[in-house]
Amino acid sequence: MKQDDKLHNFPDIAENVFAPIYPVIASDIIASSGIKEGICIDLGCGLASLGIALAEQTSLTVYAVDISEKMYELATEKASRHDVSDRLKPTLADVHKLPFNDDFANLIVSRGSVFFWNDLPVAFSEIARILAPGGEAWIGGGFGTAELRQQIAKTMEERDPGWQEGSKKRLSPENKQAMKNACVSTGLLFRVVDDGAGFWVVLNK
Repeated sequence: MKQDDKLHNFPDIAENVFAPIYPVIASDIIASSGIKEGICIDLGCGLASLGIALAEQTSLTVYAVDISEKMYELATEKASRHDVSDRLKPTLADVHKLPFNDDFANLIVSRGSVFFWNDLPVAFSEIARILAPGGEAWIGGGFGTAELRQQIAKTMEERDPGWQEGSKKRLSPENKQAMKNACVSTGLLFRVVDDGAGFWVVLNK
């Protein structure tokens, strides 16, 4: 599948293939972090599926950040459909230069976007800057559960025979190490969640 086709099909895939994972991931992040109020930022949000799931399960105000104007429009429309427009704020911005004050966000999440960031140390420095004391940032790629991961992999392989190989490349040991190194460069405490459901680095401030 060509890159242009992937971009064109992204909304359909996000809504119809990956949709079940977001409420599960949101629930796991809430349970682990204990953060249910304040400010959340969903970086590289796409349709803001994770941010919307967090808004639905908490009283968080969520800034859904993406560099794409198309994703901004789709996130705005989806927030309206899910009746969270009052607490879901689509925001056009680049993760390498975020338009937020220091110590701004209680919770930062990003699922799947980190693998496309140009400069991990710069992006993670921005995450560390805007994360509030006592806050937590979940950056990586997860599927909620191992079962959901297997189910989605099967569906995606039927749609795009090269998907599994691409997924393995994104979660290669080299990419995982690069994310860990970027965490180290921030000076913040962090831990790694690496299981059958996915891979995350979790930063604490």
